[in-house]
Amino acid sequence: MREADWAGDRASLAEVVEGMTDATLLECLEQLGALANLVGAVGARLAGEFAARSQQDVAEPLAKRLGNRTAPVGVAAIAHVSAGAAADWCRVGEQLRVRRTLTGDVLPEQHPAVAAAVDSGSVCTEGAALILSTLQAVADKAGDPERLTAWEEFLVQEALAESVAGLRQACRALLVHADPGGVEPREQELRAKAETRVIKRRDGMTAILTEADPESAGWILTALDARTAPRREVRFDDGDDVDSAVQDTRTAGQKRLDALVSMARDSLKHDAGDMSGTAVTLLVTVNHDALVSGVGSAMISGIDEPISAVTARRLACEARILPVVLGGASQPLDLGEGRRLFSEAQRYAMAVRDGGCIWPGCGEPPGRCEAAHLKAWHQGAGDSRGPTNLDNGVLLCRFHHRRLDNDGWAVEVRGGTPYLIPPPWIDPTRTPRRAGRPRLDGAA
Repeated sequence: MREADWAGDRASLAEVVEGMTDATLLECLEQLGALANLVGAVGARLAGEFAARSQQDVAEPLAKRLGNRTAPVGVAAIAHVSAGAAADWCRVGEQLRVRRTLTGDVLPEQHPAVAAAVDSGSVCTEGAALILSTLQAVADKAGDPERLTAWEEFLVQEALAESVAGLRQACRALLVHADPGGVEPREQELRAKAETRVIKRRDGMTAILTEADPESAGWILTALDARTAPRREVRFDDGDDVDSAVQDTRTAGQKRLDALVSMARDSLKHDAGDMSGTAVTLLVTVNHDALVSGVGSAMISGIDEPISAVTARRLACEARILPVVLGGASQPLDLGEGRRLFSEAQRYAMAVRDGGCIWPGCGEPPGRCEAAHLKAWHQGAGDSRGPTNLDNGVLLCRFHHRRLDNDGWAVEVRGGTPYLIPPPWIDPTRTPRRAGRPRLDGAA
């Protein structure tokens, strides 16, 4: 076909689409999505067989014969698809391949619900790969095959009703449901990978790349939202006449950058006198049983990845945190605020008394410390909860506050001097160790 003819056909297709009714447009999109999913299903089946013939235990792995290091690399090169799509094809295809006994008899499908949804074009290969990886992660927590089958059917139904983003949330929910105690190790794993990198570009720009764990992301995104949310912008409505000179033409990314710079300026401006108060409210939802036991999960509003109940405990004693404690059937029991938080005067008194983080060897100043309860506010109920007074509080930097809550340490204040009590796995005798900054007795 000549280029001119091809251009004419392309224009004709654009005209056809332009002339569609809303109902026809929606129907065509739905059918096209099913067709794309069917193409992905065929790709997964072919890639699964390609991967099987490329395994290391095969006499002559197919991928290596073609000069490719792995099966996904080979599939991407042959099919001219992205590396991510090739990896999904191989992952899904390998797990949905026909299984046979040593005598050649066909075994029942390992994931029949996923296979049926993929082969019918109802679920895309990206969604199927997400379901299969989730089922693999919870397989040893199911206890019996029937429960694992029920979880598979649940995720397939979610995939049929939701987008891939919605399915991802359902998979996270299943991971928490199947292994409540595994949330904290997962949180620690994510925290260990979190980082911020500063890259100097040749053109003079500076790239600040941040991969944040759920807790850190909660702080950052809540602070950014507090400064960029449209509802917080001052608007003057004089009818239909809008002065273009005063309109905010910045993109969302530019607004976030300006907000980040503003936060940094405020931090430097108030660092010396700030007793670690925060400018915004962070909403933390946690089940009452998980809060008391410390086993389970909690959610930061706006963050998909759950945090552990232990972290929710620690967050709940920081300034301007609003914990929503849920009982049975997810009913709110308590919106904890008020005297649970240390006052500004109490924080200044702790600054004078402690001089900064009390952990031995830590030099963090008061402005970068948190006021930590010795007996936590969640311990007990009503008047028996940990009191918010100077005798029940010390200054700890964020890192050591986390260690106190997560690693089994305890703190006692004797005669105005704090002592750290190590957990049994560090010191079986739990001998108290003096903490705080060195000072003369008369300085109290």
